[in-house]
Amino acid sequence: MKLSDVFFVPRFEVYLTSEKKVSPHTVKAYTSDIISLLNYLSDKFDTKAPAEVTHLLIKSWLSELMASGMDARSVNRKISSLKTYYKYLLKHRLVDKDPMLKVTSPKTSKKLPVFIDESKMTEIVESFVDEKSDEKNEINHGIANDILLTLYHTGMRLSELIHLEKRHIDMSQETVKVLGKRNKERIIPITGELKAVLSARANDHPASPYVFNTSEGKKLYPNFVYRSVKQLLSEHTTLKKKSPHVLRHTFATHLLNNGGDLNAIKELLGHANLSATQVYTHNSVERLKKIHQQAHPKGKH
Repeated sequence: MKLSDVFFVPRFEVYLTSEKKVSPHTVKAYTSDIISLLNYLSDKFDTKAPAEVTHLLIKSWLSELMASGMDARSVNRKISSLKTYYKYLLKHRLVDKDPMLKVTSPKTSKKLPVFIDESKMTEIVESFVDEKSDEKNEINHGIANDILLTLYHTGMRLSELIHLEKRHIDMSQETVKVLGKRNKERIIPITGELKAVLSARANDHPASPYVFNTSEGKKLYPNFVYRSVKQLLSEHTTLKKKSPHVLRHTFATHLLNNGGDLNAIKELLGHANLSATQVYTHNSVERLKKIHQQAHPKGKH
């Protein structure tokens, strides 16, 4: 019997998918973290059963990860995976105690979300209009442009865009219904510009229930969206990070900078807690500091 079977990893995968309703990407990340721990324990301590795993053994693994150069944020993600795993084991009486209760997370430095400046974002969007006159560019950039516009106008996550269905667009009310984490629904208003984009995309492949599809009429996949956004942003910005999530950060930051209510932005983003949204206020503070340094007579050093 495989080590993963002894530690109920396949059963845990089914639980994550069917009960917790987490994304395939998250399932893969959680199980990868667990398998990594099990391999370490087996190789170094000859651990062969769940009852043999103690908090000291887990701490040993985490310490080795940090000693190898892994940052605290990545270590904390692994700790989160293990906490979910042991909650499952306890719930189903597959272990008697939870070793994670004595495992503490290392402190992380708070990273400010990376976003695109408003003037630069305007420049990027306006460039799409110019490309419409060039047939070659329209073919190469068309769906990438529409993906970027949708992410920027709505603040959707990558997975939410991929799973956006035609039936969730209300053209008369100019809104879209988004299915977020834990199957939580939220309504996002759309502009006339985005309404036209989504309407055209929805009509491209009538047989598909999804708004965005490949040229063959199949649902988009994460790497397609990631590559499309990265390519477009690389053409216009010098940001090191060019992922679709940058557009979500940009959406939230621009709303906040233009007087958007923090609670309303929280609802638009689908955050469970206001603390997750408050990170964008730090970007606004940094922006104010920059303006102050540039404009105040005593602000320049």
